[in-house]
Amino acid sequence: MKYTILEKPLFRLKLGTFNFAPRLIPTLMVLLLLPVLLRLGWWQLDRAQEKRDLTVNLQAKATQEPMGLVQALASSQPDQTPVVILGQPLNQFFLVIDNQKQGNRLGYEVLALFQPENYQQPVLVSRGWLPRKDFYQKVPEIPEFKDPIIKGSLYFSKGANAVVAANAQWENFDSHYLIGQFDMQTVKEKVAQMGYHIAPFVVRQQAEPDSPFVRYWPLMASPPQKHTAYAVQWFGMALAVLIIFIVVNSKRVRHSKEDTAKS
Repeated sequence: MKYTILEKPLFRLKLGTFNFAPRLIPTLMVLLLLPVLLRLGWWQLDRAQEKRDLTVNLQAKATQEPMGLVQALASSQPDQTPVVILGQPLNQFFLVIDNQKQGNRLGYEVLALFQPENYQQPVLVSRGWLPRKDFYQKVPEIPEFKDPIIKGSLYFSKGANAVVAANAQWENFDSHYLIGQFDMQTVKEKVAQMGYHIAPFVVRQQAEPDSPFVRYWPLMASPPQKHTAYAVQWFGMALAVLIIFIVVNSKRVRHSKEDTAKS
């Protein structure tokens, strides 16, 4: 039997009752695909380790005594630092982020403006989460913001989201501005149009037993276990590709009658 260069097996290897005879094109495809899948798997394992290290750091920060805003911002890693801020709330208008979940319930995250003492720029304060009463509710009923002291932690958003920014739609409901998703850069630009040039972070208020707001702030959106699960998926795909490659390029050895008689 004559083969073209693409059909001709690169080599033959007997594996028990099978002959493994891979051809050029499938072999090249596997040689190109396997390193990519394996590299993605190792990258996810590295990300999982980074998240574990970050979790340890954030848990240590959570036990720290709260400090003043200026002192916290002067630290090498101010993100998630507990703070206590004296000052006064600004205008009673709120930024309401729609479609935020707590457990299985949909609701809103409510942001307000606060002017700290001894700090030039106003800051965004996340007052927490409020539930959506029904499908027809556009914005929640928001309690008056009159806290002279804010206790919470700093949150630095991880960069601008170009997709969110391009599709950001703001609806005004009696000084409550409803937005679909949070993007710090977009929020800064919108608030600047209202005359306020805010600092590039959010102060997430700490939980209070009598507050109508739910204030549960996970340490990170994507825990280490999630990256480990992704790594397992990538390694599993690499193994599946290798098994399929071997099976497709293997054929059972057929013994002739003469071979059977000899045996």
